[in-house]
Amino acid sequence: MRDRVFRDPVHGLIELRGEERPIAELLETRALQRLRRIHQMGLAWLVYPGAEHSRFSHALGALHVAQRVTRQLKLDGKVALDVKVAALLHDVGHGPFSHAWEHVFPGCDHERWGERIVAEDAELAAALEALAPGLAATVRSFWHKQYRPAFARKLVSSQLDVDRLDYLLRDGHFSGAGYATYDLDWILHALAVEDVRTGDDDPRDLVIDYRRGTYAVEQYLFARSYMYAQVYHHKTVRAAEWMLVKLFERYTELARAGAEPPGLAAAAALARGETLAVEGYLRLHDVSVLHALDTWGGRGEGPAADDPVVRDLAARLVDRRLFKTFDLGDDPQVAERVAEPAAALAARRFGAAARTYVTVDTTRQIGYVPRADEELHVVGHPRHGTVTLGRLLEDMPLGQPTATVRLVCAPELVDELRPLVAAALGRAPARRP
Repeated sequence: MRDRVFRDPVHGLIELRGEERPIAELLETRALQRLRRIHQMGLAWLVYPGAEHSRFSHALGALHVAQRVTRQLKLDGKVALDVKVAALLHDVGHGPFSHAWEHVFPGCDHERWGERIVAEDAELAAALEALAPGLAATVRSFWHKQYRPAFARKLVSSQLDVDRLDYLLRDGHFSGAGYATYDLDWILHALAVEDVRTGDDDPRDLVIDYRRGTYAVEQYLFARSYMYAQVYHHKTVRAAEWMLVKLFERYTELARAGAEPPGLAAAAALARGETLAVEGYLRLHDVSVLHALDTWGGRGEGPAADDPVVRDLAARLVDRRLFKTFDLGDDPQVAERVAEPAAALAARRFGAAARTYVTVDTTRQIGYVPRADEELHVVGHPRHGTVTLGRLLEDMPLGQPTATVRLVCAPELVDELRPLVAAALGRAPARRP
């Protein structure tokens, strides 16, 4: 087989040669190729024009980082292969527009669908079996957090996994934001595996050498925090996501009544709580949903949606007539003072659909808040010896996520809401947002 080499704008050349070459056969499956039609950053491309990159490119990037870290740690052949394949497939179950889709359809968690795709898609299952017997079941054990050794699982899913190590650099590159810069080379140089869990039948764990890597890891964690605050939770990105969520919430109501607009049979099945085959789920991606939005909003070749809410929100999204936002700070009492009067103003204009057109949106700046099975250890600390990274960061902003509260509304409500928001904040009306 010829070697496979990909030219990547983030990592340079991503190569699958020699014993790693068979992994490339997974890339040719329909399940992986579908990821080319899912934006890595959801609807962020409506705000950051360069953020058009796909989950396919991110999956390749995660695979590349997994290649590097398994070599750095000198993992044995089987464990190294398991980590690399799990990294490549970690996002295979994502729905259209990534995480926004999961808010609309309960049970559409991307890990749950990833597990089903690996188990039920005949083409992908066969490719995995050809790569190594039992590999499909091994990959599923990563999602179930049952894979041993546990440190290898942390390379795929933790606070310092190959997924995050790639997407921060990738999303920063394509969005143009400068917040995502960190020293990947030095983090990989500082990683090791040591016996740190006493009294455990699997004592080895992923550790960071304090003298080598602490500052590089802190830089990475701050980069992640800044990207959430300034890019992933950008006010206009959040407004667009809210519009998509409300559109499909209304679509779900219609589907349960058998009155949904045509064009997304798989989504209608999910909305009605029906069991959807993997074959149907694989038809759902950004392109199929955007095609439906074009039609529903009266911008496509077919008839527009009969339902006025679906038709209106689809047209707004397609034309990029997005909702506006007011910053309410971080005081929950301000949000309480604004919420009901804002809903009453919206009701006068939009009637029964009022709560589709105004909402209070709360986001949290993501810091370092790991679950017990994601905690990282730092070795060689001059005072503490071996200590968890969470303990070292307790007194830093990274360990204390801050909330941002905004009022999101249709543009038609801005002038009426401005004095209400100003009064709740105790200041004069601000300029038009």
